[in-house]
Amino acid sequence: MVETKTNSPATVQENLLKNVAEGVLVLDDHGIVTSANETAAKILGYKPETLIGRSCDIFWPKDLPPAQRLGFGETIHEGANLRQSDGDAVPVNLTITPISDHIPSSTMISFTSLSDMENMNAALSHTQRMAGLGILTASVAHELNTPLSIIAATCGNLQHEVEDNTLSMEQLLKYIEMIEQSAWRSAKIVEVLRNYSYDTETITAVTDLNMIVEDALTLVHHQFRGEYNIAIDRDLDPDLKTIICDHNGMTQVMINLLINARDAMTPGGGKVTVKTWRMSPDHVKASLNGTAMMHNNEPVDYYAASVTDTGCSVNEKIIDKIYDPFFTTKSKGKGTGLGLFIAKRIMSQHNGRIWMQNNPSGGATFTIALPKNLAEQVK
Repeated sequence: MVETKTNSPATVQENLLKNVAEGVLVLDDHGIVTSANETAAKILGYKPETLIGRSCDIFWPKDLPPAQRLGFGETIHEGANLRQSDGDAVPVNLTITPISDHIPSSTMISFTSLSDMENMNAALSHTQRMAGLGILTASVAHELNTPLSIIAATCGNLQHEVEDNTLSMEQLLKYIEMIEQSAWRSAKIVEVLRNYSYDTETITAVTDLNMIVEDALTLVHHQFRGEYNIAIDRDLDPDLKTIICDHNGMTQVMINLLINARDAMTPGGGKVTVKTWRMSPDHVKASLNGTAMMHNNEPVDYYAASVTDTGCSVNEKIIDKIYDPFFTTKSKGKGTGLGLFIAKRIMSQHNGRIWMQNNPSGGATFTIALPKNLAEQVK
């Protein structure tokens, strides 16, 4: 007879704590630590065994109620500054959760260092950007090949006419103009590609929302029209003034939305419409069923951009999950599941908003809205 080994609740709890990525502590009714995993100890500057048996007062934030009073209510999520062993404060995302009476402890404290989260988000953003860049390589190569081909052909014609002594001044000026335009086009493509691929911190500067849209379309143009049979329709408001934001970050948002639209129209193709316009705070509020931003007690206007596709709509059952990291409806190997997660994170960094709605005629529209801040005063 084979003996079956069973685990006690305490053993199961201990194994679970060791295998989670965030810091986890378990407190008894008196606020004494009964379990601690390696991550929690590392964040707080202790060894796990030195935390067990000690009061949570050694790390507990002074601005929160004592932990032993929080074990009988609902789960609580908030930002806090925990105290490390050397007395320094470490900012964390903190979750306080009551535990079942079947386990002889009353409260579980889980937390993640904000600096660790920022590093992880930056790494995810870079990974997703590089994945997108790999997908767009063929499109970018073709976009660059077109102006280079024009330059090469024009130089050939110029050489031939010079040798035959048939080159007029008018034709010479025309050739020079063609070479110059193609050279600037090539430089622009290289600049967009370099900016998109460059791994840098968020840098806010004066820029133009329409220019951000055009940069994103530059990277997808050939792929959409050639490989995927997708027409691109622009409806860009020419009266939008400058805006202060991270140009590269917002370009990544637009590319993520465009790639999502592309995949929604695969394999049959269709049309994607990209629009920019000025949006009122009331429109933003109504779209989100929430509140718009205020500045000096005055509503903040927004600059908005939308990407509309003619593909399949988003299943109503998964709308609440589409911004979750690694969530994807695409087949294996066809997507990272990070596009919308990163887009939402970048919009949050800008105090912006992002939302989607299914179109009555099919397909979906994703809209982003950026507070224009003092944009109109920046000339």
